[in-house]
Amino acid sequence: MTVAIKIGITGPVGSIKTEALRKIIEMLENDGAVVQGLLFSEVITNGKVTGYSLYDLYTKKRVVFADSKLVSRVKIDKIGVDTRLLEEIVVPSLTKAREMADYIVIDEIGKLQHTTKVVQKEIDETLEYTKPLILTLHKKSRNPVLQEIRSLEGVRVFDITPINRNILPFKVVRVLRGEEGS
Repeated sequence: MTVAIKIGITGPVGSIKTEALRKIIEMLENDGAVVQGLLFSEVITNGKVTGYSLYDLYTKKRVVFADSKLVSRVKIDKIGVDTRLLEEIVVPSLTKAREMADYIVIDEIGKLQHTTKVVQKEIDETLEYTKPLILTLHKKSRNPVLQEIRSLEGVRVFDITPINRNILPFKVVRVLRGEEGS
């Protein structure tokens, strides 16, 4: 059995990782591939990050699961997380992606991975799954997620920068298609 390729995209805080991921998804879907999973977004109010949302590529549903006004023991960047809401979007989204997708996407995995045991189990199952996977994570992430991902079999990690941001999606898609070796 061949190991499915797993692509990690790392880079600085900001939207360039998600922009590249959206372009990769668009290119794969234009080829007729089914891409499912989760896209992560900041909720910005008056120029300040006040929460986080997840967008499920299958259901097209966006859920704000973290808010600065929410009191919670679980936090992402000091912002309270509604763990029940987070689990309600992550579990069915990744379960459906493992069943139906040609490619699975998890945006900002480092922020999500250690929020709850349920979310962590779902992400771990997806990481070990036999379908191609595309992940984004913050390069300077202090938690060990980046090292975990680098240690998985079949992983290629790309560092996105303002200089390579336009060409990187094309390179990633070539690797996913098997057109570019390791």
